[in-house]
Amino acid sequence: MVFDVNVVMSSAKISLIYTIKISIIVLISMFITNYIINTGIMKKFSELMEPFTRHLNINPFSISSILVCFFSPTVGYSILAEGLKDKKVNEKELIGTSLANSFPSVLSHIFTFFIPVVIPILGLTGAIFVLIRLGVAFTKSIIGLTYLTMISKKNSFEVPEKINKLNKKENLKKSLKSTLRFSRRLIPVMFITMFLVIFLSKIGVFDYLNNLVKPITDILGLNPNVGILSLTEIMNVQAAIVMAGGLLNENILSSKGILIGLVIGNVLTFSTRYVKHSLPLHVSLFGTKLGTKIVMINAVITLLLDIFIIAGLLLI
Repeated sequence: MVFDVNVVMSSAKISLIYTIKISIIVLISMFITNYIINTGIMKKFSELMEPFTRHLNINPFSISSILVCFFSPTVGYSILAEGLKDKKVNEKELIGTSLANSFPSVLSHIFTFFIPVVIPILGLTGAIFVLIRLGVAFTKSIIGLTYLTMISKKNSFEVPEKINKLNKKENLKKSLKSTLRFSRRLIPVMFITMFLVIFLSKIGVFDYLNNLVKPITDILGLNPNVGILSLTEIMNVQAAIVMAGGLLNENILSSKGILIGLVIGNVLTFSTRYVKHSLPLHVSLFGTKLGTKIVMINAVITLLLDIFIIAGLLLI
C-alpha cells in the first residue's frame, strides 16, 4: 500500500487540477497587484497621509520613514540611517520608528503576497489570516507612534524624496516579468506540496505523524494536523499555505485549526525569519549593536502578540 501506482496517479491528477485552477487565480491576482503598485498607488497613499502626519509631535525623519515604508520599506529604513548618521535621529526615536514602520511595511507585503496568494488558496480563512497579520502590525505601529510622541523632538518637516512611477509599457513589462518569476517558485511548490498532502493522507502517513504529535496537541486540545502544518511553515511558508489549502479542502482541518497552525508556525519561525531577513538589513544600516537591538525588540513584541492571538483562538 506504501507504493500503489493507482494512489500515486490519483494523487498526481488531483494535485495537477488543483495547481492549474489556483495558479491561474494567483498569477492573475499577482500581475494585477504588481501593476497597481507600479502605478505609484502606495506613494500616492503616503502623500495623502502627509498633511495628517505633519501635525504629530514626531521627528520629521521618523515621519518621512513611516510614509516611505508604505511603498518601499528599504528606502524608509535608509532615511532613518541617514538621519542617524547626521545626528538628526537618536536611538530612542529609531527604535520607536522601526515599530511604527510595521504596518506600512506589512501593507506592502499584503499586496505582493497575502492578497494574490493566501486569499485565493485559503478563501475566507485566508482573509482572516491576513487581517490577523495586519492587526499585529497595526498594534506594533500604534505602540511605536505612542512611544514617539512621548520622546521625539519635532523640527522642520522634510518631505521624502520622490520616486518616479513607470509608464504603462514599462509597467506591463515589469509586472509580467515579476509574475513569471514568482510563478517559477510557486507552481512547483504548490504541485509538490499538494501531491504530498493527498498522497501521504491516502497511504496513512498523516495518521502516523498524528500519533507522534498527539501528546503535544492534546494538551492544547488541538487536531494533530495543526502541529504538522506548523512544522511545515518552519521549512517553507508557501508550502504551508498550500498545505493549509489542501487540509481545508479535504476537511481534515477547520478554519480555526488552519489559523492556529499558521500562527503557531509564525511563532516557531520568528527567530529564523528575523535572522534571515530583518537582521542583515538592520545591521548594514545601523551597525551590529543597534541593528540587533532593533530587530530583537520587534521580534519579541511580535512573539508576544502572536502568543496572545493563539490564546484567543484556543478560547473561541
